Amino acid sequence: MPLAARLIAAAALALPAAVANADDIDDAISRTMSAHVKPGEPGCTVGVTQGGSLTHALAFGLADLERGRALDTKSVFNLASVSKQFTAFAVLLLEQDGKLRVDDPVVTYLPELRKSAPGVTLAQLMHHTGGLRDYIEMLYMKGRSNADGTTIDEAVRLLARQTGPNEAPGVEFDYSNTGYFLLGVVVSRVSGESLAEFSRQRIFEPLGMKNTSIVDRYPAPIPTLARGYAQSDAGFRIDETGWEQVGDGQVHSDLHDLALWDENFYSGKLGGKALVATMVDVGLLNSGESTGYAAGLGVHTSRGLRWVTHSGSWVGYRSSLRRAPDEHLSVIVLCNRAEANASAYAEEVAEILLGEKLGPREPEENEPDPEPVVVQWDPGDPGRFAGVYYSPEADVRCVLDQRGVRLVLEGCAQGVVLRPGKPGEFVTTDGYAVLRFAAAGKDADGFIYWSPSLRGLPFKRVEEKFE
Repeated sequence: MPLAARLIAAAALALPAAVANADDIDDAISRTMSAHVKPGEPGCTVGVTQGGSLTHALAFGLADLERGRALDTKSVFNLASVSKQFTAFAVLLLEQDGKLRVDDPVVTYLPELRKSAPGVTLAQLMHHTGGLRDYIEMLYMKGRSNADGTTIDEAVRLLARQTGPNEAPGVEFDYSNTGYFLLGVVVSRVSGESLAEFSRQRIFEPLGMKNTSIVDRYPAPIPTLARGYAQSDAGFRIDETGWEQVGDGQVHSDLHDLALWDENFYSGKLGGKALVATMVDVGLLNSGESTGYAAGLGVHTSRGLRWVTHSGSWVGYRSSLRRAPDEHLSVIVLCNRAEANASAYAEEVAEILLGEKLGPREPEENEPDPEPVVVQWDPGDPGRFAGVYYSPEADVRCVLDQRGVRLVLEGCAQGVVLRPGKPGEFVTTDGYAVLRFAAAGKDADGFIYWSPSLRGLPFKRVEEKFE
């Protein structure tokens, strides 16, 4: 049977009834998670909130392999991008205080971005329609690894060097860590406190979230922290970060605290119900088309129910908070292993709880395979392109090294082979990045670097070509 037919047939099958008995639910969750976490491995914690209470909280796997410390329901994880909703809430609290407006241009508070973010509003950053370049990829180009230390100031200065965005604001939805990082900087400048301190005083403490913090400085001793891991040929290795940028990530929390945060979306205890309603008000493009994304939260309908969700992925941590507001039910999954699919696990647990209340599964929409790179020109002697190129905006050097008949990208990358593509272009082997030389490749004095996250970064030759 063809794959599409199998998917349709599977979707037509009746779903099991929701599991009602609390012990049976725990057993069902345990059976589900046993397929994803084996004994002696890093794992996940799973929480279910119903009607305002954390009704189920379970832990699977180890928090620290070296010490053999097991995960428990109060283990703290790096939430990665699940953090974005807290940043949005902080911005809306400041608007409620009368200290800013979300329709204000970001340059009102970050004037150093006047060249790179003209016309971009705080609301557009919140809805991922600001169109700004990705600071993370630029730091990678500068040779930073996930395990290195980088600072808030370094990222702000790097973004201030940019002379233009990826695209005009409001034109397209383009998920942006840069946008939420900058929102965090705005909160700090407007409040006069770090985002970490503002959030502690105005969000975490008022909600009783005693085990939640934003890490913006290392080392950050958290006694109950689950270590982050990634799988390797030799087993699991530590996979953690020294990056200090916040706003787009770096909230650390546990199941119990996230249950308190989740309930505020019903009670409006903190901020009030009008602010909470704004948190799930999706943004629009200039065309009027919905982005499906609100204030650090995705809002959509699936399997007959409305969902408010977000996932997170950074170094050895994966997270998912999946809320069905009409059922007053949420599933929280926090994992300390990089290959975990926290969102899929949360969906499996939601099915245990909701059963026949869920409609049939929609057929999965697979990402289209990237188009193969077709060689459309002959660059001739690759030696004429070999040399050192510099981008003032990224403050980074790219070295095109000739190795036989090949060009290899070094400096801003690590040994990436380039292939000819369209006339005047060299393409990385994975098709992700393109180097575009002028005059269909006749001019080797500079190129434009293009990737989905950095669209149009100019580089100029700064040294003679290699002999």
